[in-house]
Amino acid sequence: MTRRSLTKWMHWLCLGLIAYFYLAEPDENKADPGLGLSTHAGVGLILAVIVALWLGLYVAKGLIGRPGPKLPKWAKGFHHLNHKTLQYGTAVVVASGALAGLAAPFAIRAFGSVPINPGFGFKWLHELAEELHEIVFDGLIIVILAHAAFHIWRHYWLKDNALRIMVPRVLHKYL
Repeated sequence: MTRRSLTKWMHWLCLGLIAYFYLAEPDENKADPGLGLSTHAGVGLILAVIVALWLGLYVAKGLIGRPGPKLPKWAKGFHHLNHKTLQYGTAVVVASGALAGLAAPFAIRAFGSVPINPGFGFKWLHELAEELHEIVFDGLIIVILAHAAFHIWRHYWLKDNALRIMVPRVLHKYL
């Protein structure tokens, strides 16, 4: 597997996992709130592993793609800033979620089996960490939407095939 194909896999896995977090709040499962939190923690653990690997690749080797030659100067700056914000912003969201989990005054087990914390936290600290986690997650969603809009604009307005770079080859015929 090449670095580019690994990045594509991580890109789409992260998008799917973040979409899960956006669509399924742990508090919304009224029948079994513990199951919602357990699943949230488990999916967060999977996201943490992917984000750590991707951030490590980014820090070691830099951004895999370069701004295209058709981009105006402002867009080249936005390209760099947006990708850097995504790389570090996703890690901040994961870290804030981990902090919220570690600060919980109750035990959390990812997928019901992997222990996340001992359950000795403080309620006030847990609530503060949850609020922080929700704020940075909402900020990440805004950055993701800006990222998607930017690449859609590039692909269709500048016609530089920006979307073909990051989608799997089987989807190229639709672009």
